Amino acid sequence: MTDLSKTYLKRLFTGLFAAAIIGVAVVGACNTICAITAGFPLFSLWDDASPMQILIASAPFILLALLGVRARRPWVVALSLTFAFWACYAYVITRPYEGGGANIGLGILMPFSPLPIAGASLLSLLFLAHGGSADDLAHGS
Repeated sequence: MTDLSKTYLKRLFTGLFAAAIIGVAVVGACNTICAITAGFPLFSLWDDASPMQILIASAPFILLALLGVRARRPWVVALSLTFAFWACYAYVITRPYEGGGANIGLGILMPFSPLPIAGASLLSLLFLAHGGSADDLAHGS
Protein backbone atom coordinates (compact mmCIF):
# COMPACT_ATOMS: atom_id res chain seq x y z
CA MET A 1 0.00 0.00 0.00
CA THR A 2 1.47 3.33 -1.05
CA ASP A 3 1.73 6.44 1.09
CA LEU A 4 -0.91 8.09 -1.09
CA SER A 5 -3.34 5.24 -0.40
CA LYS A 6 -2.66 5.45 3.32
CA THR A 7 -3.25 9.19 3.43
CA TYR A 8 -6.45 8.82 1.40
CA LEU A 9 -7.75 6.11 3.74
CA LYS A 10 -6.86 8.24 6.76
CA ARG A 11 -8.72 11.22 5.27
CA LEU A 12 -11.64 8.97 4.29
CA PHE A 13 -12.14 7.51 7.75
CA THR A 14 -11.63 10.88 9.43
CA GLY A 15 -14.16 12.46 7.07
CA LEU A 16 -16.68 9.65 7.52
CA PHE A 17 -16.33 9.94 11.29
CA ALA A 18 -16.88 13.70 11.06
CA ALA A 19 -19.91 13.14 8.81
CA ALA A 20 -21.45 10.75 11.32
CA ILE A 21 -20.85 13.14 14.23
CA ILE A 22 -22.30 16.08 12.27
CA GLY A 23 -25.37 14.07 11.23
CA VAL A 24 -26.12 12.89 14.76
CA ALA A 25 -25.52 16.36 16.22
CA VAL A 26 -27.76 18.13 13.69
CA VAL A 27 -30.65 15.67 14.00
CA GLY A 28 -30.20 15.52 17.76
CA ALA A 29 -30.40 19.30 18.01
CA CYS A 30 -33.54 19.40 15.85
CA ASN A 31 -35.17 16.61 17.83
CA THR A 32 -34.30 18.36 21.09
CA ILE A 33 -35.72 21.68 19.91
CA CYS A 34 -38.91 20.01 18.69
CA ALA A 35 -39.31 17.99 21.90
CA ILE A 36 -38.83 21.05 24.10
CA THR A 37 -41.29 23.19 22.15
CA ALA A 38 -43.90 20.42 22.04
CA GLY A 39 -43.45 19.47 25.70
CA PHE A 40 -42.34 15.88 24.98
CA PRO A 41 -39.56 14.02 26.79
CA LEU A 42 -36.20 14.71 25.13
CA PHE A 43 -35.62 11.28 23.62
CA SER A 44 -39.19 10.67 22.51
CA LEU A 45 -38.57 11.95 18.96
CA TRP A 46 -35.88 9.37 18.14
CA ASP A 47 -37.87 6.96 16.03
CA ASP A 48 -37.58 4.91 12.85
CA ALA A 49 -37.05 8.04 10.72
CA SER A 50 -34.02 9.26 12.70
CA PRO A 51 -31.39 7.06 10.96
CA MET A 52 -32.59 8.31 7.56
CA GLN A 53 -32.53 11.91 8.81
CA ILE A 54 -28.96 11.39 10.03
CA LEU A 55 -28.00 10.00 6.62
CA ILE A 56 -29.62 12.98 4.88
CA ALA A 57 -27.86 15.48 7.16
CA SER A 58 -24.48 13.80 6.74
CA ALA A 59 -24.68 13.05 2.99
CA PRO A 60 -22.73 16.14 1.80
CA PHE A 61 -19.96 15.34 4.27
CA ILE A 62 -19.87 11.71 3.20
CA LEU A 63 -19.34 12.92 -0.38
CA LEU A 64 -16.54 15.25 0.68
CA ALA A 65 -14.92 12.38 2.59
CA LEU A 66 -15.21 10.00 -0.37
CA LEU A 67 -13.64 12.59 -2.66
CA GLY A 68 -10.80 13.06 -0.20
CA VAL A 69 -11.35 16.80 0.15
CA ARG A 70 -9.45 18.05 3.15
CA ALA A 71 -9.63 21.76 2.45
CA ARG A 72 -11.64 23.69 5.01
CA ARG A 73 -13.75 25.83 2.71
CA PRO A 74 -16.00 23.07 1.27
CA TRP A 75 -16.51 21.61 4.73
CA VAL A 76 -17.41 25.01 6.20
CA VAL A 77 -19.79 25.78 3.32
CA ALA A 78 -21.50 22.39 3.72
CA LEU A 79 -21.70 22.84 7.48
CA SER A 80 -23.16 26.35 7.17
CA LEU A 81 -25.77 25.31 4.62
CA THR A 82 -26.65 22.18 6.57
CA PHE A 83 -27.18 24.21 9.74
CA ALA A 84 -29.25 26.76 7.80
CA PHE A 85 -31.49 24.09 6.26
CA TRP A 86 -32.02 22.20 9.49
CA ALA A 87 -32.63 25.42 11.44
CA CYS A 88 -35.32 26.26 8.89
CA TYR A 89 -36.68 22.73 9.26
CA ALA A 90 -36.82 23.07 13.05
CA TYR A 91 -38.49 26.47 12.73
CA VAL A 92 -41.13 25.16 10.33
CA ILE A 93 -42.05 22.07 12.31
CA THR A 94 -42.25 23.89 15.64
CA ARG A 95 -44.75 26.40 14.27
CA PRO A 96 -48.43 25.50 14.21
CA TYR A 97 -49.23 24.10 10.78
CA GLU A 98 -52.30 25.70 9.22
CA GLY A 99 -52.93 23.00 6.63
CA GLY A 100 -54.39 19.61 7.36
CA GLY A 101 -52.03 16.64 7.68
CA ALA A 102 -48.33 16.59 7.02
CA ASN A 103 -46.25 19.36 5.47
CA ILE A 104 -45.75 17.73 2.06
CA GLY A 105 -43.47 20.45 0.69
CA LEU A 106 -41.02 20.00 3.55
CA GLY A 107 -41.24 16.23 3.17
CA ILE A 108 -40.32 16.49 -0.50
CA LEU A 109 -37.55 19.02 0.12
CA MET A 110 -35.84 17.06 2.90
CA PRO A 111 -34.43 14.09 0.91
CA PHE A 112 -33.15 16.37 -1.85
CA SER A 113 -31.50 18.93 0.45
CA PRO A 114 -28.04 17.27 0.29
CA LEU A 115 -27.81 17.91 -3.47
CA PRO A 116 -27.57 21.73 -3.41
CA ILE A 117 -25.54 21.61 -0.20
CA ALA A 118 -22.98 19.23 -1.71
CA GLY A 119 -23.00 21.19 -4.98
CA ALA A 120 -22.32 24.48 -3.22
CA SER A 121 -19.56 22.96 -1.12
CA LEU A 122 -17.84 21.52 -4.19
CA LEU A 123 -18.39 24.77 -6.07
CA SER A 124 -16.60 26.59 -3.27
CA LEU A 125 -13.41 24.84 -4.39
CA LEU A 126 -13.49 27.03 -7.50
CA PHE A 127 -13.50 30.29 -5.61
CA LEU A 128 -10.14 30.46 -3.95
CA ALA A 129 -8.99 33.37 -1.88
CA HIS A 130 -5.30 32.85 -2.62
CA GLY A 131 -5.62 32.36 -6.38
CA GLY A 132 -4.56 28.71 -6.49
CA SER A 133 -6.24 26.07 -8.57
CA ALA A 134 -9.10 23.91 -7.37
CA ASP A 135 -6.85 20.84 -7.54
CA ASP A 136 -4.34 22.50 -5.21
CA LEU A 137 -7.05 23.25 -2.67
CA ALA A 138 -8.63 19.80 -2.97
CA HIS A 139 -5.31 18.22 -2.07
CA GLY A 140 -4.72 20.64 0.79
CA SER A 141 -1.87 22.60 -0.77
